[in-house]
Parts: sequence; C-alpha cells; structure tokens
Amino acid sequence: MTLAAAGGELAGVGRSGSLFLLADVAHLFAHVGIFAVLAMPAARRPGPRERATTVVVLAIVLAIAAGIIVTSARALASERAGPHAAVLLLSLLGLGANTLTAWLFRAPAASLASFRAALVHELADAMITVAGLLGAGAIACFGWWWVDPGLGLAVGGWLTVWALRLLGRGQPAPRGGGDPRR
Repeated sequence: MTLAAAGGELAGVGRSGSLFLLADVAHLFAHVGIFAVLAMPAARRPGPRERATTVVVLAIVLAIAAGIIVTSARALASERAGPHAAVLLLSLLGLGANTLTAWLFRAPAASLASFRAALVHELADAMITVAGLLGAGAIACFGWWWVDPGLGLAVGGWLTVWALRLLGRGQPAPRGGGDPRR
C-alpha cells in the first residue's frame, strides 16, 4: 500500500511539480526502509545488522530531507506559482497508507517498543498530510502560492528532527521487553 501510494503521488509530482507531494513521496519511500528494519526478527537487544540498517535508512532520510528543504527554500525565494490545489488531493493516498499502516501496527505495538515508535510516527505523518490538505484549501481559496513550498519545508524539517533524534540515541529502540520510553 505504501509503495502504491508513493507511486500515485509521484505521478502527481510529475504533472504538477508539487513540493509537498514530492516530500510526501520521499517520506513514503523512506517508510519502506523502516518496514525492513521492523521485519527483522525480534531480539532482546538490537544486533549489529539492525543497527547498521537503521543508520543507513536514517542517512537516506536525512539526504532526502536536505533535498526537500533546499528545493522548497529555492521555490519560496523565487516566488514561483505553486501547483493547482487539486493536485494536493493526491496526498489522500499517503494518508490512506499511513492510516492502514498504523492500524496494522497496533497489535505488535502492544508489546514491542519499536512498533510503538513506528505507530506514533505513522499517526504524526497522517497529521502532516491533513495539514497538506488544509494547505490545498488555502491555495484554492486564497491563492497563497507559498503554501506548497512552505509545507515542503515543514516536512523536510520534520524528517530532519525525527532522523537526528533517532541517530542521537546511538541505537534503535529495543524490541520486546525493553524500556518503552526509549
């Protein structure tokens, strides 16, 4: 579902150049890497393979976030008109993927800290998408062209903070039996 949503949104990016959709596509692709980490067999302590995979995924997320931030800042500086507001409705695909994933993570989140963290992240992503849909309304009603790159900056900033926070821990959250506050 996540890959299908990213593909649908990517088609909209190709037609519109929406920076918010581009940011959401990049974020959805990063989720695929996160899902790979979550699919690894649970262990009492994270092993070297899980740590290495997590660091690689987070480095890719940081590179994506930097690209989104630079592109969005350039669009704001150039004052170029954004996409038609209707194209941002494609972000409903991402919202569907986030909602379905959160629903699927609810059972393992009851006992695994890594799934609890992923569940919270999916719900936060859904809220960012709702903000994007409100932004589409602002573009349609008021012609505020800057909303699209502004939302791109917000998503890029969110990705950066999230990835740096996880990298700062030095290891992924423990799975099963670990302290759920980590």
